[in-house]
Amino acid sequence: MNNDLEQFKSRVIRLEERIKSWAEPHEWITKTYPKKFRDDNLQPHEIPALYLQKGATRLLLDPVANDVPGSEGLVDLYLMPTYDDMASLYFQNNDWVIHYAFPADPWETHSVIEAKEIPLSEESVLKVLEAISNNAEPSF
Repeated sequence: MNNDLEQFKSRVIRLEERIKSWAEPHEWITKTYPKKFRDDNLQPHEIPALYLQKGATRLLLDPVANDVPGSEGLVDLYLMPTYDDMASLYFQNNDWVIHYAFPADPWETHSVIEAKEIPLSEESVLKVLEAISNNAEPSF
C-alpha cells in the first residue's frame, strides 16, 4: 500500500477508535468490518468501516477517499439501509471535522436547515448521532 493510503487507513482506524469510545457508553453498539477497495494500480486493499446501532437506528461510518480536494481524507456517515448520506467527516489541518446539516426545528415556523462544520469531539459526535437517530425515518 502506498504511503498516502497507509496514512489514510491509520487515520480512519484512530477516528473509529475515538468514535467507538464515545458512542458505546451511550448505548450505541459498534462493530468494525473490512471494506475492500482497489487503489489506482488496481491492487486490492482493506480499510475498516464502522457499523453503529442504537435501537432500530443503524449507521455506517464509511471511508470514502484519501485524495479529496481541500482535505486529506473523507469518511461518510450513512443511515442504513438506505445509505442516505447524513454527515461527512473531513481530515483538515491535522484533525477531523464533521459536516452535518442539523434538522430544522418543526415547532419553529422560521427554522432553517443549516449545514455546519464542527470540530470532532465526543460532544459533537454524540450530538450528530442523536440527531440522526431522533430524525431517522423508517424504510419499508
